[in-house]
Amino acid sequence: MRVKLGEVARESRETLRGSKQGLPVVGLEHITPGELTLSEWDFDSENTFTKTFRKGQILFGRRRAYLKKAAVAPFDGICSGDITVIEANSDNILPNLLPFIIQNDIFFDYAVGKSAGSLSPRVKWEHLSEFEFTLPSIAEQRKLADLFSAMNATKAAYKKLLAATDELVKSQFIQWINCIVQAFFHPKGGLRYAV
Repeated sequence: MRVKLGEVARESRETLRGSKQGLPVVGLEHITPGELTLSEWDFDSENTFTKTFRKGQILFGRRRAYLKKAAVAPFDGICSGDITVIEANSDNILPNLLPFIIQNDIFFDYAVGKSAGSLSPRVKWEHLSEFEFTLPSIAEQRKLADLFSAMNATKAAYKKLLAATDELVKSQFIQWINCIVQAFFHPKGGLRYAV
């Protein structure tokens, strides 16, 4: 069935009352474009942030939506006002499926189209809540959430492997250069000893 985002999710507008001491702080700079996993944050209590979020909620970068910043909060904390905190209505949608609806090109294209402002365009929840999509039955949602979660985990593992491979190649290249430099200055006569 076709639904609007606002029918299955809501914007959380909870704000902090009290000390920020020890609370994780998330700004737009901490959300990696195209990634659902939040891998960076801060613990700086010297900021103007008061918007709070809870573990499992989605942190959507409403400023410059073309950057495709949306991540699932792995803990409770506070965040920038340029982040919209989105929470699933678990009566209508599985909370672990919602991040995949938010973190996709169709949703971001919609968000960009609804953004206002020239230098630093922002999109409001009232516009995001009108985004329409097809929502399957709960049983189908469960299958999709499991499939998308497995795909996301595979993507993360592949990125880790690429990063490790990149580091290995860099270290071998550096080692090779060092060998050539050392051979060049070798007392027995230069580069012929490099290999």
